[in-house]
Amino acid sequence: MDSTSDDPEAVEAWRRYLSDHGVWANAPVPLFPYPGSPDYLRLWGPPDDRAWERAHDHYLGQFDRFSDIQEQRPVRLPILEGDASA
Repeated sequence: MDSTSDDPEAVEAWRRYLSDHGVWANAPVPLFPYPGSPDYLRLWGPPDDRAWERAHDHYLGQFDRFSDIQEQRPVRLPILEGDASA
C-alpha cells in the first residue's frame, strides 16, 4: 500500500481523532521492499541469496526515521547476524 500520496496533515489529524477516542495508532512508517514483493521485483528482479540483505540495506539508506515507538536506528542484517566484517 503506497502511502506517499497521503496528506501528512490529514494523517496526523486522523491519528489525533483516534487518540482522542482511546485508540492508539502508530505514526506511518516507510514501506519495506521485502523479497518477493512488487517493489522488490521492480527494483532487483527475482530474489537471490542476498535478497534480504539487499532490501534491508536499501531500506536503511532511504529513511532517517522508522517508527515512533522505536528509539534506535535499525542495525544492518549482517551485524545482527554476527558478521564482524559487515
